[in-house]
Amino acid sequence: MANAQRARRLRALQGGAPAESAPAAGGIRLAAVVGREGDLFRVRAGRWERLAACDSSVDPALVEAAIVSGARVVLEEQPAPVIVGALATRRAVEVGPGEEVHLSVKRFVVEATEEALLRTRSAFLRVKDDEVELFGGRILSRARELARVLARAIQLN
Repeated sequence: MANAQRARRLRALQGGAPAESAPAAGGIRLAAVVGREGDLFRVRAGRWERLAACDSSVDPALVEAAIVSGARVVLEEQPAPVIVGALATRRAVEVGPGEEVHLSVKRFVVEATEEALLRTRSAFLRVKDDEVELFGGRILSRARELARVLARAIQLN
């Protein structure tokens, strides 16, 4: 098989068959995703460009993100190419042993269109629209200098 590939490359260099041909059935290759057309994605590898379906095991949002970031996807050539994965080009948030997530970043932003909820077994912080709810067995607020509560009205039970 290696000899056949070398022969194809040699013919391509000498002006024969094009160097960028579709992979053989069952082969895999990397490609850039250049757009989306309905349920299919347009992928390009060199001069080779085709429409590819997204395998059911792959989150289409991951492929959409590859369009924006320029990350490569993994194609499996079946009768038609199928996207079977995407290459990671940035660090992912990892869940470690004991189901723990540790991050060290300069800034952490979470945006929710309806509601954000931070919950433990017996306490929670809920943000919904313009309302913030804080609940716990004991709520502690500390300030080194000054603690202020600003509101039109304050109600204590």
